[in-house]
Amino acid sequence: MFTWEDILEEEPIDERRKVADMCCDIEVFRQCRSLILIPRSEVRVLAGGHHESSFFQNPMAVTNNSSIGVRVENCLMGNKLNANDLYTDERQRRIGLDPKRTVTFGTAAHMDNAAVTNLVSKDGIRVSAAVTAGIRGNGGRAGDPASFDEAERCFEKPGTIVILLAIDADVPDGAMFQAMLTATQSKSCVIQELMAKSLYSPRIATGSGTDQVGVIVRTGSGRAVDDCGASSDVGMAVAQCVRESLFKAFDLQSGMNPETQCDPFVMLSRFGITASRIHDEIRFPCTMASLLQAEAELHKDAYVAACVSAVLQIADDIRLGKTDCRKGAEAAKRLAYDILLEPGDLDPVTRKILSYEETVEGCLSMLMAVLLQKRALKIMEAA
Repeated sequence: MFTWEDILEEEPIDERRKVADMCCDIEVFRQCRSLILIPRSEVRVLAGGHHESSFFQNPMAVTNNSSIGVRVENCLMGNKLNANDLYTDERQRRIGLDPKRTVTFGTAAHMDNAAVTNLVSKDGIRVSAAVTAGIRGNGGRAGDPASFDEAERCFEKPGTIVILLAIDADVPDGAMFQAMLTATQSKSCVIQELMAKSLYSPRIATGSGTDQVGVIVRTGSGRAVDDCGASSDVGMAVAQCVRESLFKAFDLQSGMNPETQCDPFVMLSRFGITASRIHDEIRFPCTMASLLQAEAELHKDAYVAACVSAVLQIADDIRLGKTDCRKGAEAAKRLAYDILLEPGDLDPVTRKILSYEETVEGCLSMLMAVLLQKRALKIMEAA
């Protein structure tokens, strides 16, 4: 069986190349699996990551590092508790960094998919963010059931969001924590807008279980900032900077954007309704080729997506106890019928089955099957 040392030894060391600039006189480089932020001025860092969580004065670098693959991660999991720390430190040494003077973050996202954004607040304070993001493999909502025991060391799961935030000002400790909270709020807003699902409940995610944030501020900058909360001038710039970077990073890493999320199948997947389940609702008098073509059309149907989104809001309200289960399901059923179906779309058997359906999710699953059959039959007739 291979070891992580074997694999790391085989990885070639490429040249360090500059890819961006950030405020606080920070240059951003790429090398091997790392995104390397090197400050050319004195900085202070608040790190909220797995490898380190503390304040650091004048580190030589702040890095975000891609994991090496699930097989190596499983190898680390089977080792001693400090194996991941040893692996991370050795990886930093191999690219010329001193682990004791480097603030380190980690993720399964690829560093080529990092997004860097620079903004200036109304008061002239420069703010930057370097973000990597994926959420399809580890999305969760705060309060969902735990997916692992924190007493056991775990590697970074696919889906980690890493936000490296820089503020070009003298910022006290408390305000640095405020900046971290503001960045986290902005992250959750983006996820809500994209309606990214939790993998541990039928609800919308607020992040992933392994998200990390680092806040970098310049010491001796000559500009003092005491408030980085969401209502402050700098806080607004922080939120906007994180928002812009996160949208870019989600698109680069996961292909997740408003267009791809406007898909009825994506929306229904939050409730465990898959294309396979929809196929099983009806014994279709159609060829597989026509069904797949019809399914491809439904994926891109914004009208159907809008209806599904509206009806699923009722399902969410029922789950939260805001709406009566029976009355909510009946309202959702009527709404879906009126918007999605035309007279004659339901045969007597399907109509009878739907008359007994008491859940919003079950109703939508069957109705999607009806729409799929209708389109597939038209495709066959036109062939």
